[in-house]
Amino acid sequence: MRFENTHLKRNNFILKQEGLAKLYLHKNDSVSIPSKSMNVFYNEKMEINRDISILAIKAYNNIFYQEPLEIVDCMSGTGVTSLRLLKNSINIEKIYINDINPVAVNLIEKNLELNDIASNRIALSNKDANLLFTEISQKNRLPDVISIDPFGTPNIYVDSAFKAIKKNDGLMCITATDTAVLFGVRPKACIRKYMSKPIHSEYCKEVGARILLYFISRIANINNSGITPLLTFYSNHFIRVFALTYRGKTRIQENSLNSYGYLIHCKKCGYRTIISEYRLGNPHVCPLCLNNDDLYYSGPLWIKEIHQKLFLDEITRLNEQLAIKNKKRFDKLINYALQEINMPISYYNIHKLCQQLKLSYIPKLDNLINLIKENGYRASRTHFDFLSIKTNMRIDDFKSLLSQIEK
Repeated sequence: MRFENTHLKRNNFILKQEGLAKLYLHKNDSVSIPSKSMNVFYNEKMEINRDISILAIKAYNNIFYQEPLEIVDCMSGTGVTSLRLLKNSINIEKIYINDINPVAVNLIEKNLELNDIASNRIALSNKDANLLFTEISQKNRLPDVISIDPFGTPNIYVDSAFKAIKKNDGLMCITATDTAVLFGVRPKACIRKYMSKPIHSEYCKEVGARILLYFISRIANINNSGITPLLTFYSNHFIRVFALTYRGKTRIQENSLNSYGYLIHCKKCGYRTIISEYRLGNPHVCPLCLNNDDLYYSGPLWIKEIHQKLFLDEITRLNEQLAIKNKKRFDKLINYALQEINMPISYYNIHKLCQQLKLSYIPKLDNLINLIKENGYRASRTHFDFLSIKTNMRIDDFKSLLSQIEK
């Protein structure tokens, strides 16, 4: 008897549609706040994560590797991401659909049946993700794409994932949802988990993303690989990184020297700068307020580009073609991400800055950006915070400009 006609389904399951995929959810899980206690983990608010993953994998297939893909979805939950990849006609030769929860694997079987998906391209398993990566790493054909999407930190899976993915032009997709750690609310936990000191500031989302990139890159280096970030995406309290792998000791060494650095931030006046090397013990004084008591450092972190224009342009094009719910939101987010390319690290929240200066008038961001450019500086929006702008204008000059606008 088919699953959808059973008494079990009618009483304990609900049917949901996401994109082109249909899926069963345990009824109790559909009304739960997402937690590890769910029968099978599913977070409806993370649909945007799954949307961007589908766009990114398709863009990767179009640009970097045009052959049929071998994909690993190591923490599948309900199987919704894999279902959507298969239903969107992504060029897939084989997809590993795995979850450590046996209840989840049973539900994935039913959801595959529900969507009439043949099993010839699917390797369904009930294993720890690290065990799965270890087994895959021993095969002749290493996967092209690995997706790590945990509840919390991805740190314990990254090393074994880099052992399993192909070393040239593989796509690593990694999510972190422990944003309180990366954003400096729990700095000791960040040092322990990511080997980097965070900062809790108005621009902590970008710093947290760059700490995650630094960590991923260092683990890649240990495995004789390097990464090129294609898209580093923040939304809804998660960070999702899409990075291309490469190999070659000389290239890895040269890029590592140039890609890692530290942020210096003055908590008194808001001055900030990036340095490629930080020597502990050397005196540092803020060049603006001559203060050293409130001078703070964060890092090490990734200090090079976090997006690639070619990749973002392809995502924008694909957004019009694929079954994506949040099309207008993605256009806005990707447009702002494009503006971030070649801009300085950090940004200024205009509302907070005007409040700090006790200004009654808050200028429109686009007008302010144009005014900054008229003064000979660079400025842009940022996808990390819709109320903020990036600029290479020094903060004291920026404050003076805001005060002049009000006058």
